[in-house]
Amino acid sequence: MKMNRIAILAAFLAAPLLARGQAPAPKNDKAVQEVIEFRNRYIEAEENRDIAFLERILADDFFALNPQGKLLDKAGQLENLKRPDRTLKVLNARETHVQFYAGGQVAILTEHVTVDGQDKGRAFGGEYRFLRVFAKQEGKWKVVLAQGSPMPEQPASAK
Repeated sequence: MKMNRIAILAAFLAAPLLARGQAPAPKNDKAVQEVIEFRNRYIEAEENRDIAFLERILADDFFALNPQGKLLDKAGQLENLKRPDRTLKVLNARETHVQFYAGGQVAILTEHVTVDGQDKGRAFGGEYRFLRVFAKQEGKWKVVLAQGSPMPEQPASAK
């Protein structure tokens, strides 16, 4: 019995390592543009509190890890975006990279953006690196994961 548990645990721990061996899907400029346009519409919906659209495009098992380290599920993210005392603008997307996996059914988008916002009257923002994972479900892109992290301060000579 103990040996079965060890074997199951070993298989569980090895699964992500085996998955890393999967080659990414070949790049397709049209597919990359489709993902970037989806990302743009997604960000526009967040900025404009288009909750109906967000409810459709956030996967049921969606989660976000915000820069403060708080993990939000779909319901928590939607509640956060509904708040009238919170505004958000994502500006100047650059260093955008899209990588496809699972035969083009999963897309990982990374980018450097400038964030400008207010939360309960307090300004926040700056330079952030975002990672977003999109997956096709029933032929349509869904947002599975979003994570934003502030970028470290760069010395003036490095800019």
